[in-house]
Amino acid sequence: MASLLLLEDDPVLGQTVAEALAQHGFQVRWARGEDEAWAALLTHPVEALVLDVRLPEGEEAGLRFARSLREAGIQKPILFLTARDALEDRLAGLELGEDYLTKPFHLPELIARVRALLRRGEVRPSRVARGDVVLEVESRRVLKGGAPVPLTAKEFQVLELLMLNPGRIFSKEEILERIWGPGYEGESNLVEVYVKNLRKKLGEDLIATVRGLGYRVPE
Repeated sequence: MASLLLLEDDPVLGQTVAEALAQHGFQVRWARGEDEAWAALLTHPVEALVLDVRLPEGEEAGLRFARSLREAGIQKPILFLTARDALEDRLAGLELGEDYLTKPFHLPELIARVRALLRRGEVRPSRVARGDVVLEVESRRVLKGGAPVPLTAKEFQVLELLMLNPGRIFSKEEILERIWGPGYEGESNLVEVYVKNLRKKLGEDLIATVRGLGYRVPE
């Protein structure tokens, strides 16, 4: 079941869209404003976002929120909902997101657009750097100070998850589910072991422990 974040302040439209998406098999987190949306993103991973352009925070608050996501390294695909159909508005949406839908719209079209968005997958950068550590996504290579560092497949996957989502906290349970699959019942300290190995190879400061919550790569 794909998880979505819906950012829409209109209570009637938000309820209608959230229910329609849920009826078609999506897990929807509905936020009414920017602060609520950030809180939802920090606690629940999503695969795509549906953002209203106009919010209580301003006429272009949805675009500003999307820009903040991109600057934070969050590259999940975005569908904008907008009441404005001017060329400059459409171009602004396509610059920060992958698609836009002009209000009023038909719910079947929204569902189709969201499904198409998910088929494209996450917009992933080809290269991410944190300090002197560089992650090359396509070649699946890691460099430290310009020199390649050999990692196991699972070490690379854990590092990739954290580095592609800087600042986001991942619990041990979430890392296990994403890397080793749902229902994993092996060693309970597996994530701690892999994080320890990555710190040994790449530096103690690369991955931070957030007490009681999990791990993150600082922004």
